[in-house]
Amino acid sequence: MANNQVNKTARPFDKSRFEALLNRRFFYAPAFEIYGGRAILRTTSRTAVPDEVVVEYETILAQLDNYSGPELGELCRKYDIRNPDTDNEVSEPQQFNLMFASSIGPTGQHPGFLRPETAQGHFLNFSRLLEFNDGRIPFASAQIGRSFRNEISPRAGLLRVREFTMAEIEHYVDPEDKRHERFSEVRDVELDLLDRHTQTAGSTKVTRMKIGDAVDKDIVANETLGYFLARIHQFLLKIGIDRTRLRFRQHMANEMAHYAMDCWDAEIQNSYGWTECVGCADRAAYDLSVHSAKTGHPLVVRQALKEPIITEKLVAEFNKKTFGKTFGKDSAVIQNIVGGMDQALLAKLQGELAQGSTTVTSSDGREFKLTPDLLTIEKKTFKQSIREFTPNVIEPSFGLGRILYALLEHSFWSREQDVERGVLSLPAVVAPTKVLIVPLSAKPEFDPLVKEVSAKLRKAGIFSRVDDSNTSIGKRYARNDELGTPYGLTLDFASVAKRTMTLRERDTTGQLIGDIDEVIGVVTELVNGTIDWAEACLRLPAYDSVQSVE
Repeated sequence: MANNQVNKTARPFDKSRFEALLNRRFFYAPAFEIYGGRAILRTTSRTAVPDEVVVEYETILAQLDNYSGPELGELCRKYDIRNPDTDNEVSEPQQFNLMFASSIGPTGQHPGFLRPETAQGHFLNFSRLLEFNDGRIPFASAQIGRSFRNEISPRAGLLRVREFTMAEIEHYVDPEDKRHERFSEVRDVELDLLDRHTQTAGSTKVTRMKIGDAVDKDIVANETLGYFLARIHQFLLKIGIDRTRLRFRQHMANEMAHYAMDCWDAEIQNSYGWTECVGCADRAAYDLSVHSAKTGHPLVVRQALKEPIITEKLVAEFNKKTFGKTFGKDSAVIQNIVGGMDQALLAKLQGELAQGSTTVTSSDGREFKLTPDLLTIEKKTFKQSIREFTPNVIEPSFGLGRILYALLEHSFWSREQDVERGVLSLPAVVAPTKVLIVPLSAKPEFDPLVKEVSAKLRKAGIFSRVDDSNTSIGKRYARNDELGTPYGLTLDFASVAKRTMTLRERDTTGQLIGDIDEVIGVVTELVNGTIDWAEACLRLPAYDSVQSVE
């Protein structure tokens, strides 16, 4: 499907210029690039397709992730899908393990796998995290780290790679109460939602809806999941993602992870189409339950009840004198069998003992006869003052490389007067360098002033760099526009004589002038986001000699 992106100047997105900028300014590069070349993408000419066929294709694509392996195979046969390089028929779809296999130890006899996510480290340390939080929930843990997936075909820059950086939050909640105490803060945040029912019907039409309404209508499973979806939305907009190219897509039944009760992806549109960049899942109690069962270490929360719960249960009581003499070393085996029985089996055993005797069978097939003189089963009353439960987990998971790539695409554009002058309109909050200091001359009398301005910015917590190269000031600004630096401070001969300085804004190239300390105060507020450029223009007078330095 076509992806007709435009930039700030309403020009079509120029991917070749964009990729050249990223490579030239070294935002990222292929690992081990010097050992090999880059794959060449081949484009094919477009062929006119009837409207009814387009609708048919779009319906299939809308629910593509919901098809099973055999269903995908049938689609390949129906539409005669072939290898575009060899024209050979494709093989039947098969299961593929995305985890990276490895071996442990010097002999290589012990198989291992590189982690496909950071989440399991959280769960294994749950008891320590719970203790750190004084045994109370809800609480959350967060981690940023490397993960690995055995990607079938790495491509598309940072979008499909085998090693990548993830940022994950595990938020632990009571399974009986998934409300969020701060949900009211985000209830009215509007998201573009693509729910599973719409996709199953063969449509990709999004619905803009307040997250509060989505939770109330059970489109989103619970308040805590809704809270994080809203916060993900706010975060992506704050760092510069285009609101019109962001949607939240709900997983369909067949693509839902085995552990998830509900899952949504924040998908961002770029030149490759809609790309999953953030996942947010209700993982229920799956992970903690499995680790508890495998290790025998209970990963649970214990909470004091306001009102004790009184219950009656059947309990097996063994006669210590006769039981041990009768069964000897097999006593423990029988006790484990009886101890593992639920209330229904204990009731059945009680009835059989009342008839005179019964038998139990061990896992290896041995039978043991039990009589009332060996054990009794009686109903006892218990008072429960502590509630013990396995918490559920809500997990936002951020693919940082994918977010970064989408942000760079959304931020790139070229100047109207010169398409060769690329610009990255990165917000100050994510720009690598916040302020560029540009001395007009390399003469020694500028050195003390450059050092003073650098020191004051550093004290204000603002990362800056000095460009005192011999090129023109316009070229110095242009190459830093490509790096996304939002503000520039120009020091000229008036700065030395009168202690004034100009402040330049990247996107508009507008400039303001003022006293050095006054300008630093304004640029500090701009970088911190407490004012915008429009307000800065009200605080400082315009500098009317822009053309002389651009």
